Amino acid sequence: MLNNWGALSAGLPEDILKAKWAGDFERAQRMIDLRLKDPRLPETLRESLRMEKTILDRLPAEYTLTREAALSQAQERISGMTEEEFDRLELEGKLDYIYVLGEKRYYRRVVNTLVKVYPDLAARAGRPFPDKPTQLDDMIARMMQIGRAALRIHMRHTVTIDDEAFTPGETYTVHIPIPMPAAQIRDVRVLTQDEGMIVAPEDQPQRTVCFARKLDANAPFTVEYEYVCDARYADLSKPARGVVYPDATPVRPEDTMELRPHMTFTPYMRSLAAELAGGETDPLKVARRFYDFCTTRIVYSFVRSYLTIENGSEYAAINLKGDCGLQTLCFITLCRIAGIPARWQAGLYVEPGDVGNHDWAQFYVEGYGWLFCDCSFGGSGWRKGNMTRWNFYFGNLDPWRMVSNADYQSDFYPPKKHVRIDPYDNQCGEIETPTRGLTAYECDCDWDILSMEPID
Repeated sequence: MLNNWGALSAGLPEDILKAKWAGDFERAQRMIDLRLKDPRLPETLRESLRMEKTILDRLPAEYTLTREAALSQAQERISGMTEEEFDRLELEGKLDYIYVLGEKRYYRRVVNTLVKVYPDLAARAGRPFPDKPTQLDDMIARMMQIGRAALRIHMRHTVTIDDEAFTPGETYTVHIPIPMPAAQIRDVRVLTQDEGMIVAPEDQPQRTVCFARKLDANAPFTVEYEYVCDARYADLSKPARGVVYPDATPVRPEDTMELRPHMTFTPYMRSLAAELAGGETDPLKVARRFYDFCTTRIVYSFVRSYLTIENGSEYAAINLKGDCGLQTLCFITLCRIAGIPARWQAGLYVEPGDVGNHDWAQFYVEGYGWLFCDCSFGGSGWRKGNMTRWNFYFGNLDPWRMVSNADYQSDFYPPKKHVRIDPYDNQCGEIETPTRGLTAYECDCDWDILSMEPID
């Protein structure tokens, strides 16, 4: 199976685990191949080992910097960076690395994390955190005053194949994310018309449009779409005055269930949920405690691809770091353990002049209905001392969103034949040929906001 990623919860036999984290990936692959021939293996462990082979293939590409290269990058970008400071940052857990055949290899975006997250380092890199209101703060203030903000957004999404990965005469199948109706999303229209194009149903959990073309010359794949994002403000300091998003999908049984491997109710996550909740029983207050943990104690960090992380929620909760997706997974898992319905939502952040991949959560509280939680944006507000922004993103969301994923770890329609770049989430798109799937380094995506009109 291509999507039995839940089997990763079985873990690795100790000898293979040792080879993996020593960075002897070739040996680990050989050990797995031999172990797969053992008829005694339980099927779940067999599936786990098969999935692990894909992780071992991908992992080295995430850690490309030698110590010398990582230090050089840090010194080039951050004024006054010394080798001693670099070593201290590493001891403090702020530099992500693995061992490859006994030598350290640092994560390819390790310096980007330092500059994005830590105010003193950002200032020394010439990128100080802003101390003036931004257009995001203006939007938040407007929503808090008026109670909602709705925008009609017209976008173009382009996916391209890297020239070095292109083969003339090959047939390429491309999945490009498109918007779906959601709690805050309506009036979705796919504007591109192409013969043979397959548009996934509106209720597909990860919605895409699929093209299959034989290309004699390299050419981009594009799709245009239009939708309305209607964001509403809920003042959670006051009693509920009715359901905030009446069109949201009702609560489902799976909204309080495990979803292995990334939303697993491990003993640590259960203990953490109990510790954070304390004796509190009010779901809204409990969810707020989980949000505070995810925004003030889990430090935003760029991380390796989700495919190479076996349990995203626990990774964030143990390492106390993670990007928007891992922070979201942690929040959702804690909520579900506590019996608070919670689910995934993801797609794009489309603020004018700033479009990019993003993940956030929904959680359900009786009286309010489904509310939003953006741990990444909230954590950014907290780091910058912007308490209004920090508090806003517990319960609320701005209108600069495109939703293409309403669930985590779901198949495309039609499904891919080969392992996806990201088998859990999808914002950029995926490309494959009849014989293989292209890697993240062999394709690229871009977005253009063609128009954005406010709706009264």
